[in-house]
Amino acid sequence: MSLKTWLIVGLALLAGIAASLYMRSVTEQEEAAFILPGTELADLVGNLQALRQWQGKVLLIKFWATWCPPCLEEIPLFSSLRNQYAPAGFEVVGVAVDDVSKVIEFRDAHQVEFPLLNGEQDGMSMMSTFGNAMGGLPYSVLFDRTGKAVHYKTGPYSRQELQ
Repeated sequence: MSLKTWLIVGLALLAGIAASLYMRSVTEQEEAAFILPGTELADLVGNLQALRQWQGKVLLIKFWATWCPPCLEEIPLFSSLRNQYAPAGFEVVGVAVDDVSKVIEFRDAHQVEFPLLNGEQDGMSMMSTFGNAMGGLPYSVLFDRTGKAVHYKTGPYSRQELQ
């Protein structure tokens, strides 16, 4: 990788680490603004998928990228939890802010047990809408069954936090 790429990755990681120290629940006023959007994003074969198709479930939208080490470390954790709690109505959707070919390569090399969508620039805009103006990764937004955002976090989750 070039020096510029290393600097970008380093800055993104530092932003993610700093932001991971800041985690809180959404206030009532903020919650009203964070409704599951009617946004459609392409899946990895190019078919548009509406985020609202998962309304009625507890939904964790995970913004990530293949170049983000903490993001990659979380994939098995989210796959495991999704499999464990899917019967109770829990879903994880990964929104990659990356080149689709790299996401497909990653998916094919690793066992990902949840839907992956290709957010690219739209994913960055969505993160900003949900309070992640700095664009730090990983970034997660948890929606209740009514489609309201009830929690968000910049930085990686531990298994204990998710349980």
